[in-house]
Amino acid sequence: MARQAIGFKVQGLREVVRGLEASGVEVDDLKGAFGSIAAEGARVARGLIPVRSGRLAGTARGNKAKSKAVVTVGRASVPYAGAVNFGWPARGIAANPFLQKTDQRMQPIALDRLNDEIDAVLRRNLS
Repeated sequence: MARQAIGFKVQGLREVVRGLEASGVEVDDLKGAFGSIAAEGARVARGLIPVRSGRLAGTARGNKAKSKAVVTVGRASVPYAGAVNFGWPARGIAANPFLQKTDQRMQPIALDRLNDEIDAVLRRNLS
């Protein structure tokens, strides 16, 4: 099964980060916002993951960087996250798109937090 990335991309975010850096703004300040978004995304995902034993839901983690927030689910000891999310028709496993649902719920939250944090960074550094 091919591994697919799931997420949403804020058009122009990379350019915003580069522009802030070029202006002398410390964009490492955005790591807090991305960390907050990633943590909230992991919490939302855990609530949407189907539960049999709870092992899969326990692997949902938020990861942050200066220009993105990533939610990961699964690991080597729990390798079936993709099969649960995307389905596996040959094995009779129906798709349960919990990551796509997480993206839908998080998109407005993430955009609002990013907007607020970028405004705060600009106020702190350019005033």
